[in-house]
Amino acid sequence: MLAGRRYFMAEIAAALAGSKVLYAGIQRVSPQTKRFPTNADPTNPINEPDDIPPLPPRNPKAQLKENQKKLRDNADHLLELAKGLKEEADKTQQADVLSLTLVKKAEEVEKLARQIKDLARAY
Repeated sequence: MLAGRRYFMAEIAAALAGSKVLYAGIQRVSPQTKRFPTNADPTNPINEPDDIPPLPPRNPKAQLKENQKKLRDNADHLLELAKGLKEEADKTQQADVLSLTLVKKAEEVEKLARQIKDLARAY
């Protein structure tokens, strides 16, 4: 029994060593491989390509106005969905079973409410 375990452990060790050698061979970089992109400056410490323009500076007031507009629009839409959900709930006559459209509308209301909550937290 011990001999079986020893052979098994020896085979595992050999397989791991072989896989390590194969992995190291894949990771090796050949001297002919370029290390920099063709449009990057090797003297640039960041190594960013030259043709990408820098991002414009962010305007926090404009972002807040845009978020507030989205918040108002989403709140209006939420009100419409909630009214539709109430109408659908009033149409349902059985207390045991909910209609599929009622469940879907409730999911829409929940999703939109979550979006509004996320927008409000952004302030």
